Amino acid sequence: MSSWSALEGPFGGSGGGGEGSVLLMPGACTLPDSSSGNAPAALTRIQGTESNPKKHFMILGYDGAGSTIEYAWWAFPMPPDYSAGDQLDIAWYANTTTGNVNWNARVGAITAGDADTILEHACAAEANVTTSVDTTEANRVVKSTITLNMDGAVAGDVMFVTIYRDPNDDTCTADANLAFAIFRYTRG
Repeated sequence: MSSWSALEGPFGGSGGGGEGSVLLMPGACTLPDSSSGNAPAALTRIQGTESNPKKHFMILGYDGAGSTIEYAWWAFPMPPDYSAGDQLDIAWYANTTTGNVNWNARVGAITAGDADTILEHACAAEANVTTSVDTTEANRVVKSTITLNMDGAVAGDVMFVTIYRDPNDDTCTADANLAFAIFRYTRG
């Protein structure tokens, strides 16, 4: 697994050039309403197994192979120093040592004055990646990277990102638990 680089500033960036990032945490997502085609991932508080004081953190649990597709949504302003970029890194784990997980994401970018409203704007085409669980030990963190279709995004846009697992396209029967995701971009 490659390392996670440090995040800077309120939106992960400070100054021109280099890489910026936006951190997408489970506790900051919006879950769908469970209507037809809008199943939510399960937002769950996890407690560590180490001696006290135990760590506590939130995860998004996505059901295993053969289940319904489950979604979570994030909204954020595209940072003012965004010039390009389309990478989404997902930190996740599963309580198994066998199988692959198919992660998917879609992006919607809305610019002030667009002809379509924030309610009717459709997201760009989905992008996905299939990654193996850690085969050494269950519950080890795995990093998956998706190259997003950016929907013509520019600095200052209202951004919507949905991350979902398509359990019909993977072989992992256990839940895939998202710890966080990072949208990476080039600063201008």
